[in-house]
Formats: sequence, structure tokens, C-alpha cells
Amino acid sequence: KTGRNWDLLLFVKVLAKWLLLLSLFPLVHGGKFMEIEGVSAAPGTSFGDSLTGNAASCQDACDKEMSCDCALFDPLHGSCKMQADCLYFHPDYEGGGNLELYIKLPPHSWPFSVFPGTNANRDGQDVTVDKKGMTEQDCVDLCYQSTDCQCAVLLTKDRWSSADDHCWLQSKCHPEGFKQMNHAQEYITFVKDPKFGGFYETGSGSPVMLIICLVLVLLLFVVVTALVLYYMRNKGRAYRAILQDLAVPKEENSRKEYAKEQLLSSFSRKSGVGYLSSLELALEAKVRNSDIPCVYSLHKVPETFKAPQIDTSVTNLKVQLCFVLDYTGSMKTQIAQAKDSVSKIIEAMKKVKVVSLPNAAIDVEMAAVAYFDWDTETRKLGRPVVSVFGGSEVKEEHSDTLTPDKFRQLGGVWTKDTKALEKWIDQGLGHGGKVPEELTGALLAAASLKWNADEKLMVVITDAPCHGKDYSKVDHDSFCHKTTGLTCTGRPEEPLQGLMAQGVTTVILHTGEAAAVSMCRKLQQTDPMLIHEKVSPSQTAQKVVSVLESKVQIQPLTYILKPLRLPDEAPTSALICETVVATGPDLATNTSIEVEASGKKESMMVGSDGLLFLGTNTSNPKVTLNRPAMSGLDQWFDSNSDQVELDRIFDAEKSYLLKVPIKSQAES
Repeated sequence: KTGRNWDLLLFVKVLAKWLLLLSLFPLVHGGKFMEIEGVSAAPGTSFGDSLTGNAASCQDACDKEMSCDCALFDPLHGSCKMQADCLYFHPDYEGGGNLELYIKLPPHSWPFSVFPGTNANRDGQDVTVDKKGMTEQDCVDLCYQSTDCQCAVLLTKDRWSSADDHCWLQSKCHPEGFKQMNHAQEYITFVKDPKFGGFYETGSGSPVMLIICLVLVLLLFVVVTALVLYYMRNKGRAYRAILQDLAVPKEENSRKEYAKEQLLSSFSRKSGVGYLSSLELALEAKVRNSDIPCVYSLHKVPETFKAPQIDTSVTNLKVQLCFVLDYTGSMKTQIAQAKDSVSKIIEAMKKVKVVSLPNAAIDVEMAAVAYFDWDTETRKLGRPVVSVFGGSEVKEEHSDTLTPDKFRQLGGVWTKDTKALEKWIDQGLGHGGKVPEELTGALLAAASLKWNADEKLMVVITDAPCHGKDYSKVDHDSFCHKTTGLTCTGRPEEPLQGLMAQGVTTVILHTGEAAAVSMCRKLQQTDPMLIHEKVSPSQTAQKVVSVLESKVQIQPLTYILKPLRLPDEAPTSALICETVVATGPDLATNTSIEVEASGKKESMMVGSDGLLFLGTNTSNPKVTLNRPAMSGLDQWFDSNSDQVELDRIFDAEKSYLLKVPIKSQAES
């Protein structure tokens, strides 16, 4: 179920255990005891330590222990001793004591009270006279099936040397009148118990019952195997099980059509887990993205859901801005514009008035990180891999022995000296080798700066992606890992999460190359508030000022619409132990979304699972969120978000921000 974790492997183990016990129930030895009081000792082999308790717990302990045939209970001391090799049909014990002997009886005797060494022939009336050649099992079965029979008497050894056993069925049996006869040790009498209401199957010791038990075990094996196959991931998938693939056609076109049918079926049922299971098959079958119905999960950005506070006592608002600049060969114009924007940003921010802090002046301090790459040409030019303003740099050749800590220890300072920062920015370019560059090392250095301002912003200016084949499809350098395309600095998500934890907003300004856009969308899965835009070099200062100004103002209530997508990494477990689709305190549920597509408007509801089943459209749908009423926020914010246009084609990498603006009268 959505939002719950199930250890299905444990479930299957427990189910198998109990089904196996149930299937073998008719063969189990135990469940009822013959009680003999006034015993001083009993033969048999004692085992285990003495137990403490009462008579009932003593019987329970023996019943659960398969090797226990009888239990000797001492009521004065509350002690119990279990024994093996006790015979219920010929109990041998010594009287004259205060102990209680409980002898375990076989299942066929459970509907009877058992009296060994006793002959009831003289006290009852015959129903069946002296049936020869019958076993104990046959004798009691015959009595149990007869409505007239009240007791069965079995002679297992004839003193007159007869080769056959003898069985008599009697009515009007009265145990209190049974005669203890000389030489009656070979007799045993079974008297029907009118209170017996348990399970009893005649012939439970016969080959037929054994066959039934084996069939039950076989059925159990089939059921457990089916369960395991249904929950076992197929080919490293996250949601699709082996059993689900048995019906999938092998022929390519048929496979595509089957996958599309499965997608539409799960979509119509509004099943998130079913949709993801079908999505795995659809992507493998290369179903066109335009044929995949779009499903989104809706989330709140918690830090924006706070009632604004107007504070006239604050006179200074500290802002930190860090530039992370790509210094590879193609970035000459962008670096020049970044240098020229430093003073412009400082001057522009001096004029900004903060709505919630009307008496505050904005105090901006800056830092910068430069990054290049590990290629030979850059090293020949004497340029570093990563360098930090006011700190140190990394200039070594790439090696697997280098760790991310090398980049975290580069230091760096914040400054208000625009001239010093402009001079540092005006440094030589490197080469760069293949398209991806060492952005991850620069992010590690930036995340390690001392971020302590009221508002924090990091601006990356680049025209290329970071290293890693998950972030773009371009060729990688030879020093990168052959499989992952990563370098010794690892994945960029790790420093990005560090920046998020410190409240830093990340902005990536790029030149629109597909590889850079692909990287930005991938990083937005980690930081949905990450801003990325295609910006011409001349617009750099204007864009940074715009982002900074919006950051210091009251933030709109912000929701994130994320495509329901498959996980990036294959599961470590073979079983589908986790079917969670979307969870967390930020999950937005029971929220209305107005959808406008192909000239029609429709109101859709995000369900209790936080999912919006949007489907396929012939044109890009435009959505507006109608937020529920919220105490303390209604006086500040509108009821509806700004309209956002979504891509009509399924795109697993693209998320959308739905922002509910502040009311104009509230701002004034």
C-alpha cells in the first residue's frame, strides 16, 4: 500500500511455515493426554531441564516438544519433567505418590477416553462381536463411525495364541463399572468423549491421508512459489515482477501494444504502483513518449508555507552571493560579462526595498569559485582544476586516490571589495578537453564556504554539463570512469544537498546547449527549487539582480509537480519490498487542479496518494492550482497559482513549480 513498507520475504516465510504446519496437522503426534494421578515414578528417558508452572503449562510444553511422550508433574513444587519412551497402551508406573502423569495420545484416540489394561466386555452390550484382524486404528474408526457404539475394546495379544487382534464394539459403557481383571494388561478400552469437538479424520494414519498431506504440501509449494515470483523483481526492475512478464508477447509490435494496454489499464484504475510497473515495460518496449499517459505527484515546498512577518526594527539584511564560473576555452565572453556584473549587482541591490523589512538596507558580500578540467592541455597552460577566491586550488593530475575532501578544504573568503573580486575573475582560461567539465569539484568547494547570511545565492555560469553519464549523453574524457563517466569528485548531488541544507538557492545560467539543460533537469530532481535559464552574456547582471531581488522579498506559496518516474538505480533486493510511490510531510493531497487543454477546461483532483493522473493530450496542457484554505496564509496569498504550461509528452526529468502569489493589497 502507498506509504507503507512491507517485508514480503518475511511474510512469505511466515505464511509457508503456517501452511506447512496446517498441511501436516493430521500427522502430528499430540494434542490430548491420558491423566494418571497418585504416581510416585514413571519409566522412560528424562530429557531437558525441569520446568516450572502448573499442570496446563506442563501439558502444553510436552505437546509442543515432538520428542516428549509423557510429562511428570509435581503439584507441590510446581515442577514438570518431560520424558520419552512412554507407552500409552501399556503405561508402566509406580503408585503411592503425589505426582501426576500425563501421557500423550495419538490423534486417532482424541475423541475417546482411554483406559489401558481394562476390559469393558462384562458391563456393556455388544454392537459388534469380536471382529478379528483389526488394528487399533481400525477399531476406533469403526466405533467413531457407529452411532450405537459408546466404547471399543481391543485385545492386542491373545493368551490362547490366536494370530489375530480382536475388536468389540459396545453400547451402554460405564467407565466406573469397568472390571480390573487378572491378565487384562493386553486389553485397552476406548470410551467416546461426548465433549469432543475437534478435528478428527478416520484413517488418519493410512496411506490415503499421507497422500493428502503430500498433496497439501505440493499445493503449498505452488502457492509460495507463485507469491515469490509475483513479488520478485524481473531483470533488476523496481516494480515489475517475474510473474507479470509471463503474459508479455515476445514479438516487438505485440509487446508495444501490450505495454500500452497495461499503461492505460493502470491509469484508468489510478494505481500508482501499477502505473510504474507498466511504465517499466513500456520504456523497455520503446513505447513512444507521446503514448505514455502523464502522471504527477504534487508536493509543497515547506519553507514557503510561512505567514510573512513585517519587522520595522531590522535595518540591515545580509546577502551572500557566490559565483561558480566555468573557465574552459569557450567561456571568454561569459567570464567577461560576469566580471562586469559584479559592480552592477552591488549598485542595483542598494536600491531594492524589502516588503517585510521596510527599513532594511541590503548588504551584499561576494565570493567566487573557478573551475576548469583535468585534461592535459589545461595542465600545460598552468591552469588549475578548481580555484577559490581567497583560498587555494587543486592542480594535480587526475587520480582515483584523490577524494572529494581535497576540494572541501580549499577555503575561500567573502568580500565587499568589488575591485579585488573583479581582478581575480579576470584570469586566464583553460582548454577543457571533451564537453563535460569539473563542475562537481567547484560545487564541493562552494558548499564548504562559510554561509552565514540572511539570504544566500549561488550562481553557476556555464555552457557545459558536469561529468557523469547520468547527466548528459555527450562523450567523456579518458580520465573519467568508463562506466559512470564520473571523476574522483563523485556525483554533484552530494554538494548540492549540502548547499540546500544551508539554505542556499542555486541558479544555473547557461547558453542553452542540450547537454547543459539535461544536467540541470537531472539536478532539479535533487533540488526542485534550482533555477536554470538560458541567458545571453549581456543579460547576466540583470538576471542575477532579478533572482536576488525575488529572493529577499516574500516568497510565493510554492508547489512542485513531479513526474511519476522510475528510480535511477536498480534495487538491491530481489523482492519488491517497498511499493512506496510518493510520501513525506510535503506531499500535497486532496488539492484541486484546473487543466486547460485543446480548448477545454477540466477540474481534476489530486487524491489522498498525492497523485494527479493527467493523461495524454494533443496540445500542451496549462494548469492552475486551487489551494485549500490555510489559516494564517489566506490574508496574504491568492487562492490560485499562476498558470503553468506543461509539456504534453511524457518527460521523466522535467518538474514544474506552481507558485501562489502574494495578494496585491497585502503587498501594498
